[in-house]
Amino acid sequence: MLLTLTLTALLSQDAAAATATTESTAEKAANAAVKAAEAAQKAAEAVQRIADVVAPQPAAPAAAAPADDAKKEKWKGSVGLGLTFITGNTQTLTMTGNVAADRAWGPWALGIRASGAYGLANPSANVKDSTSAVTAERGAGTIRGDRTFGSGFAGLFVLVGSEFDHVKNIESRTIGEVGTGLTFFNKKDGDLEKLFLRLDLALRGGYESRYQYFPVASIDPYMIAILAPRAAVQFHWGFSKDVRFSEEIEFIPFVLAPNAGRLLINNTTKLNARLTETLSLATSLLINYDSSPPQAAGATPRLPTDIALTVGVEAAF
Repeated sequence: MLLTLTLTALLSQDAAAATATTESTAEKAANAAVKAAEAAQKAAEAVQRIADVVAPQPAAPAAAAPADDAKKEKWKGSVGLGLTFITGNTQTLTMTGNVAADRAWGPWALGIRASGAYGLANPSANVKDSTSAVTAERGAGTIRGDRTFGSGFAGLFVLVGSEFDHVKNIESRTIGEVGTGLTFFNKKDGDLEKLFLRLDLALRGGYESRYQYFPVASIDPYMIAILAPRAAVQFHWGFSKDVRFSEEIEFIPFVLAPNAGRLLINNTTKLNARLTETLSLATSLLINYDSSPPQAAGATPRLPTDIALTVGVEAAF
């Protein structure tokens, strides 16, 4: 009996030891599995960090860059039209138009400008056989190429153009310029031009021919050579997304005889108020000053200053 009890006790201790050993081994295996999972997670994170350095994400902006560049290189500009018509006791018809287009290729840029006006007036339209008189007949066009340097503050430009003003006895004026442009401000918010200020300093050369068209045609065979420095300021201010103010003024003093000392001042002030995404109401004030306008013998003297106030619409593209 005593022997049986002793054997039973020994067998119970061996079973408990075996169970404890089994439980300890399972716990160690579980801990090892947890540590292995943590190590695998850290290794995966390290691999991801290395991959981000070698090939940064996301790649979408790089793919979109060519589209952005193509958008910047498109032609941008506007087409404007103004019309005034009065009938009854008097008849008046005045039409004005202007076109502006610009395109940039990196540091290179090209600008095209054209404008014109035509006007007729008959203050005695209710009188039989009365005739109309021409009050405006002018046009101008220029092409300008720019090359900027560095951050865009300074650049060189070449400009060619031609114009006429038959009411002012200018049959044609053809000019060429070379100069430098200094851009002090060029702030944009997307496609919206917030602030722009540029100073141009150039030397102009060309020819001016004269002919009296109104009130009666007469020949004035007078052609002069033009050599003149030119200083111009161009200022744009977009003080909201719907309203834009611009001011352009230039000074051109002639230095060659017989018109040495003659001074031309051209000033254009414009206010645009957007009506739709592309259409805007444009009000412009044009002032042209010529200290020595062409005069025809025996004709009514030409005044030095012409002023035109125009209200019209402009379409942007």
